[in-house]
Amino acid sequence: MTTNTTQYNICQYCDNIYQDPRILSCLHSYCLQCITKLHVEGTTSITCPTCNQSTTIPDEGVSSLPRNVRLSEETKQDKILRKVTSTSPPPCDSCDENSPIAYCTECDNLLCNKCWEYHQGLKLLRSHSSFTLKKAQNMSRDKLIKMLPSSSSTSPICHDHDDHKLSFYCQQCTIPVCVKCTIISHKGHPVDEVSKQIVQNKEEIQQGLEGFPVSQEHLKEVMTAGEEMKKKIKARKNEVDTIIRQAFAKLQ
Repeated sequence: MTTNTTQYNICQYCDNIYQDPRILSCLHSYCLQCITKLHVEGTTSITCPTCNQSTTIPDEGVSSLPRNVRLSEETKQDKILRKVTSTSPPPCDSCDENSPIAYCTECDNLLCNKCWEYHQGLKLLRSHSSFTLKKAQNMSRDKLIKMLPSSSSTSPICHDHDDHKLSFYCQQCTIPVCVKCTIISHKGHPVDEVSKQIVQNKEEIQQGLEGFPVSQEHLKEVMTAGEEMKKKIKARKNEVDTIIRQAFAKLQ
């Protein structure tokens, strides 16, 4: 399988694969290191090199800008794809000596034959999902991506606390937060599990979609009634114009 890094995973400032991509207020993303270079010390904003729009820097600094979770995930996947399909992969992540023959998706490790056998023999690790590099090289990109770990199956990471996931939802601020946020920046705010909020949002969206055909039909009725009213007004206007012309004719 041939793996090509998409242009969407390339930072437009350094022209390299994204490293910790952060989002500006204009929605353009750059590596955190690139944003740090772009930020002029002593100023409170940064100008986007793509659209020239200004973004206010948080009081905590550029490192507090929101992380682009989607780009981070795609960049991580690209790195893994290149690693597992390379004809000259790096050495085994476990022993740092032998050539790898397999990859564990949960440990994110390349494993040589000896280390993989040991890995599969441990009760704690044998349930981990893994595959051989030979198998990976014969698979399509789409199928291989489905075998890789994805943030879609887990909670995204909090951009304020990198070691915690966004497992809660702040009802007051209407944003997902981590456990640290609930006792620091969102202390005292009503919170709920983010999974419950997702279910609630899905139900509200579904209800909105179910009512859409009815609303669309009602809109058609209103528009039809409006057209009829427009015709009546035009007809009445013509009648009034005729009466006025007749009146002027009599006066002459």
